[in-house]
Formats: sequence, C-alpha cells, structure tokens
Amino acid sequence: MERGTIRGIRKFQLAEREIDILYVLWNANRPLMASEIANEGLKLATVHTTLKRMIAKNLVEVADFAKSGNVFARCYQPVISQMEFEMDRFASGFVKSNEKEVTITDLLEVLFRNEDKETLKRELDELEQLVKEIREKTKDSPQ
Repeated sequence: MERGTIRGIRKFQLAEREIDILYVLWNANRPLMASEIANEGLKLATVHTTLKRMIAKNLVEVADFAKSGNVFARCYQPVISQMEFEMDRFASGFVKSNEKEVTITDLLEVLFRNEDKETLKRELDELEQLVKEIREKTKDSPQ
C-alpha cells in the first residue's frame, strides 16, 4: 500500500447494541444510568451486559454514581467521541466500497469539489496547519 493511502482497518468493531448505546449516550450529553439507557429496543438486562463489554473495550466508563430509588447506580459516559467514531466508520465504508486503493489526496479532491470559495479557503487553511503539525511530528521520528 503506497504512502498516504487510506487503510480499511476499522479501529472500532462494534456490535449493533454497542452502537445503539453509544448513540443514546452521545445524544444525552450527560452520563446516564443503565435504566436511563434502556428503552423499547434495549432491554435493561441487555444494556447491563453490553455496558460490561463496552467497559472492557474502553468504549464507555463509569463517570459517576446516582441514587436510583433506594440504591446507588453507576452513570456511564462514552470514552470515544461521536466524531471519532463516525470518521472511522466513514473511512472504513469508503475503502470497502472501492476495489482500487484510494489516496487521501483523492478523497480530499472529491470532498472539496463542491465547496463554496469561502468554505474551501477556510478548510484549506486548516488543512495546511494540520499538514504543518504532522510534518513537525514526523521530522524527528525514526522511520
């Protein structure tokens, strides 16, 4: 694979229920108890089992404890951001849909094609800054 090619290796390989729970947590914008995560599609026993697996995978963490009736319950929050997850999913899906290798440059060209001039200028400035930072980091790195 040539340098700069997007790789099809997914950083996050999640079960459907894990993804469902992550979206519930992201949408809540606060730590939730398992009972708050459970809904019609997610039964409480399934939520508890799935949260255990997600803690082991470092996808969620116990953020706090809250009183639920007469007992204290754990409150969970995601360890990964929704953007990080979505970008990983996008990159993986993009690569899987193509038979030839696609470079980062190819992807950027397509993404920038329909941008208005002001947005394009802003994005290019940010991209130039990112490239500069990456070059600095790799300058002293052993190959």
